[in-house]
Amino acid sequence: MQCFRQIQIVAGALFLMGASQAWAADAACNAPDAPLRPIMATHLIPPYPEVSVMTNEAGTTLLEVAIGADGVPTGAKVITSSGSLRLDAAAADYVKDTWRWNAPVKNCQPIAVETRVSVKWDLRDARDTGPQPPSVNMDIKDYPPGAKQRHEQGAVGLMVVVMPNGAVAITSITNSSGFPELDRKSEELAKTWHFTPATLDGRAIMTPVFLVSVWSLDPKK
Repeated sequence: MQCFRQIQIVAGALFLMGASQAWAADAACNAPDAPLRPIMATHLIPPYPEVSVMTNEAGTTLLEVAIGADGVPTGAKVITSSGSLRLDAAAADYVKDTWRWNAPVKNCQPIAVETRVSVKWDLRDARDTGPQPPSVNMDIKDYPPGAKQRHEQGAVGLMVVVMPNGAVAITSITNSSGFPELDRKSEELAKTWHFTPATLDGRAIMTPVFLVSVWSLDPKK
């Protein structure tokens, strides 16, 4: 009989222990749910892609970001394009790799969610610190006669496609000097240039190159 009472006491103690743990869990879960919160120290402006600076690409990329229960993005999908695939890809990669959140809490448990964010690409953010294309000072002897007579001066932004043999196959103007004769002459001369081609895995490859041809009548400049 005494042994039976001891068993009852032990069973009662275990019941009370389990109940107290359940009550404690319930009490802890009385805390309100927490919303998704960005960790602002990580929400930095992505670096401007070098080619986008040189070609004056700008706009706003809207992303849908999947965020894990640990606050780390597991994916970033473009919802609205900035107008540049290069900027969109840079935004998605940077947000996924760098941005972090305090994951939302529901019923005392962090949960995975999706949210939307926008990345604004403004060239004013990149002008002072961003990469600049190399400049080529054009020879005075190559100056178009009409432009020289009219004292036209300026800089022409160019994109040239360098073939594996170093020859220039394609030229296009990315920024006009404001003077058609200088623009045309820059393209004409660029087609005669020869470059050391870029290589990949030891093989020469076709490569776009961005540069600026500078026309100046001041020999000191």
